Amino acid sequence: MGLLTRSLGIQNFTLEDPAQPLLPYSALIESLGMGRSDAGVMVNEKQALRITTAYACIMIISSDLAALPLPVLQRLPDGTVREATEHPIYDLLQNEPNWNMSSIVFRAAMLACVLGWGNSYSFIQRDGANRTRQLIPLPSERTSPVLLPYKDAQGLTKRKLMYATTATENGLAQYIDPDNVLHIPALCFDGYVGMSPIQTCKNAFGIAIASEKFAAQLFGNGAKASGVLSHPGQLGTEALENLKKSIREVITGENALRPLVLEEGMTWNQLTINPNDAQFLETRKFQREEIAALYRVPMHLLQSLERATNNNIEHQSLDYIRYCLRPWAVRIEQEINRKLLSGPYFCEHDFNAFQRGDYASQVQGMMQLRLGGVFNANDCFKQLRMNPIPDDEGGNVRFAPPNVVPLTQLVEEAAGDKPVQDPETSTDTAEGETITDGRQYRIVNAFRRLFRDAVGRITHRQKRDEMFAYRALQPAIAAMAESVMAFFYVPDEEMKKSAEVESSRIAKELAATSAQWSADQAATIATIIANQAYTALYRALIG
Repeated sequence: MGLLTRSLGIQNFTLEDPAQPLLPYSALIESLGMGRSDAGVMVNEKQALRITTAYACIMIISSDLAALPLPVLQRLPDGTVREATEHPIYDLLQNEPNWNMSSIVFRAAMLACVLGWGNSYSFIQRDGANRTRQLIPLPSERTSPVLLPYKDAQGLTKRKLMYATTATENGLAQYIDPDNVLHIPALCFDGYVGMSPIQTCKNAFGIAIASEKFAAQLFGNGAKASGVLSHPGQLGTEALENLKKSIREVITGENALRPLVLEEGMTWNQLTINPNDAQFLETRKFQREEIAALYRVPMHLLQSLERATNNNIEHQSLDYIRYCLRPWAVRIEQEINRKLLSGPYFCEHDFNAFQRGDYASQVQGMMQLRLGGVFNANDCFKQLRMNPIPDDEGGNVRFAPPNVVPLTQLVEEAAGDKPVQDPETSTDTAEGETITDGRQYRIVNAFRRLFRDAVGRITHRQKRDEMFAYRALQPAIAAMAESVMAFFYVPDEEMKKSAEVESSRIAKELAATSAQWSADQAATIATIIANQAYTALYRALIG
């Protein structure tokens, strides 16, 4: 901690006010011998870590959350988000927060302090340009926020939030400005100091410690309950000492299971309650579940699979992410965003790693996104940690489902502009015949807008002109004829001449009837004549 004083010149002085607390409440009551639970055992954060369940819960939460990527992201003006790998904070969070720790070690230690002591403190070391250089953890048991009194310009006494730590070379208190401390608190009522879950629920931990201590003593004494030896006479001092020594040798250590031989009419009277009668195993099991509930860790992560099935484990794992890891992640993200980032930059844990299932499920999910047009091939390769395909080989091409249409088309259809039905589902032509060719559906719908435009220009003229109608319809019909030949692979030059003649004939026949067309029926008329034109062209050109 000399780095704090030498490089940054933080105030270093003893407190004139002896009532000003420098240590967290848990450290204070421990130093005064007041941290004893109702079970009769001393409970503090380090003692609690001797409980297997407490150690496992803290290790699971801290390791799982610290293993997640924590990238710095940038929100662009158009609303999209990109990973800002060039930001100086990116390397601090992802790789090396200080010269002595990797990111996962630092973040796991930070979480362990919150889960144990209720608070995590990290000193933000900055250079002369106020740029962040290192994140140095401060011991939670020797650091605490304090409100220091000061005089304002009007002479009024006010209080300023500072962070006091005694983790220094000389043990004297140092004060750090809040802008230079990453403080992650647990549940708190004043907004300053998080409550230690171990001290707050010390009776639960005390029972667990006491039951574990009793189990160790029980098995250390050969798992035999204590009792009373009765002698019909009176033993002298030397005989009593010899008896005690013999008893200790028989019921403890390596000789614990040897039978006890009684002499001179002595009898054994058991006094203590049998462990089964005291519900010993049930007590230890209940305390395990109680501590797990305190940290919101599902029992299957603690290797307790008594009531576990494949289905409920999956849902419990999702609940673990939602209700345990996610709240801690938000606390960390908001403090980092508040102290280290600004503007469009922010950090956010990437929980996608927890959403990956088995290989078959991953492939199935990516294929659905690929066929739905959400992913391209390179997006799938990125998820599989594989090299991308070059653009010229279609690596960034997205698929579109053929049975999905734009919303605008549905609106037009609702207004009366409906496409023809698929001929494969027996669409009747104008002459009562049926063409079972799926290509009609695609060709007619492709030219429907051209026919509607032509019909609209014809019906909106004040004076109907058959020649104008012919000139409006003939280009659309000629283009449809070329499409029919292209679809059916008809490259014959003679057929092309026939297509020109047939297009002109159909246009003249349709133009002759244009005088009866109504502008209100333009969409319906366009669909009918497009279908009629296709039918006539199909018979003339394809047969």
